[in-house]
Amino acid sequence: MKISASAPGKLVLTGEYAVLEGAPALVLAVDRRAHVRLEARADAAMVIDAPDLGVVGATARLDAGGHFVLDDDGLAAGGRLALFASVVESVAARGPLPGFHAWLDTRNFFSPEAPQRKLGLGSSAAVGVALGGALHALAGLEPPSAGSLIAAHRRAQGGFGSGLDIAASLAGGLISYAWHDGQPQVTPANWPAGLEFCCAWSGRSASTGVFLRGLADWRARAPARHAALMVDLASCARVAVGALLEQRTDALIEAIDAYAAGLDRLGTASRLDIMSAEHRVLRAVAADCGVAYKPCGAGGGDVGVAVGADGARMAAFRRGVQRAGLQILDLQPALQGLRTH
Repeated sequence: MKISASAPGKLVLTGEYAVLEGAPALVLAVDRRAHVRLEARADAAMVIDAPDLGVVGATARLDAGGHFVLDDDGLAAGGRLALFASVVESVAARGPLPGFHAWLDTRNFFSPEAPQRKLGLGSSAAVGVALGGALHALAGLEPPSAGSLIAAHRRAQGGFGSGLDIAASLAGGLISYAWHDGQPQVTPANWPAGLEFCCAWSGRSASTGVFLRGLADWRARAPARHAALMVDLASCARVAVGALLEQRTDALIEAIDAYAAGLDRLGTASRLDIMSAEHRVLRAVAADCGVAYKPCGAGGGDVGVAVGADGARMAAFRRGVQRAGLQILDLQPALQGLRTH
């Protein structure tokens, strides 16, 4: 049996960080897809080729307790295969899983000019969703749920993360996402009429895990200040969701701009480089052009998004980004999430 699966990346329009406190997030799936191919084997071994992770020909098995165990030839890749292991164990707990050869392809999530640098579009979530879909098909199971994939992703990340990137990759399109009492709440949404977006890459990658751990450390030192800033971000996030549901494009643009300002305050207070120098340049370009701009996700690098309702102003933003020596990313919404064949 041969199975292929793919899942898209994502942009966080509003809600990063505050979603961990129960606020809603707006997340858009975009057309950079991670691909997984599986071929069943006659034995129980798992062979993994993930060249973008530096893993070629690693072998592993499930032990009697259903735990993923790398053979000696793959031990050095253990950390890079944490998500792979977590997804495999999650699927194996639901039904018998035969041996397989897996090929993982996330090259679409790296800069073509700097192939070692991630763009920050949620490659780990996308490949985790694609892998989960392929393994469920291999085991003869129904497609995976957002809850099961988010649980596997959080285990691989040491308990961090809201799961919004998993939910977007699984569902596709634009969603409103919230995390309440350990359960994801995913609501499909319609893109507002007349709203345009343009993505720019800061030129450097950032680690979401590093930023989340840094924020947790700062929260422990300054709980009152953390709480106050999260209240502000949560309020902006709720305004954004309300504006989207009511299709009030101008109000949504204002909420995205306000959320960017809130992220800037959070970064200054916590001494995390959320609004990095590159993002400040891009935000200034956007302000000069009369559009809103914010970093997507943890910030500190990676990708940002500009939004506006005037085509001429958005075109001016694109020209300004190029004059600043930064890169425009040609991204479009991915209306379909997980695809399995």
